[in-house]
Amino acid sequence: MSHTTSLLTVTVTQPAYYAGEQPDETIAAFLSDCLDNAAHGSLIVLPEYANAGGLSDPGRELAALPRAEVMKSAAARAAKERGLYAAVNVLEERDGELHNSTYLYGKAGRAAFVYDKIHLPPSEIALGMKYGDGACVCDLDGIRFGFMTCYDVYYNEQIEYLAAQKPDIILVPGYQRGERTDIIRAQAALCAFRCNAYVLRSSYSMNDDGHGGCSMIVAPDGQILADMGKEVGCVSAEIDPMWKYLRPAGFGGGMVRNDDFIGQGLRPDVFSGT
Repeated sequence: MSHTTSLLTVTVTQPAYYAGEQPDETIAAFLSDCLDNAAHGSLIVLPEYANAGGLSDPGRELAALPRAEVMKSAAARAAKERGLYAAVNVLEERDGELHNSTYLYGKAGRAAFVYDKIHLPPSEIALGMKYGDGACVCDLDGIRFGFMTCYDVYYNEQIEYLAAQKPDIILVPGYQRGERTDIIRAQAALCAFRCNAYVLRSSYSMNDDGHGGCSMIVAPDGQILADMGKEVGCVSAEIDPMWKYLRPAGFGGGMVRNDDFIGQGLRPDVFSGT
């Protein structure tokens, strides 16, 4: 695949999951510091609930709603001052309804896209969250971004949709505090491989070594370029957003995009109505 290479530094963040007093404030301060120190011209991704992290009580989560504007403003400011892309997920009230929203800010500091989480777990349904309408792709400065949030990664329907949209980078703010680390890694690698896109996953470090954490950067061929495991902080990699994984079109065949090789064999008609 011939194209003009333009490398991009990408960073995923991983705060500690605090169970003590005012964990949301501590996590928000940590993430704000990550934004303020992000590399100029880079892309930085924050985890799910940047304004309400570390909370499990619905009342306290709702009390953290005003901080959504603080975190969005911090991301917009960093994007403008440092000429970077910033993706921040917040629990917010918008137009009188509760949303799980991921904002992507462009280098001018303006929101280029807002993704509302499509698949909601029982806890968010009980909170009164509004389902996203399905819009999960946007183009910005020649890069096609796809979006998934936490629980979305379990649903092949969204992965297949994204694969058809041919994204270059898929942004995945996550929580997944109770999921096994091997499953988290497999989900990210398989999503990247199927969609032929980079997957940038940002989440929380947990005390349990077998669960959670694993903020990572995955290449379109499924190779994990960086994996934070249980560490706290940020990790970066330099990528070519336009690079795609090419494979033989069957044994001895010519080289084709991996997503096209898979896509041409789809048979949704066989399974419709089942």
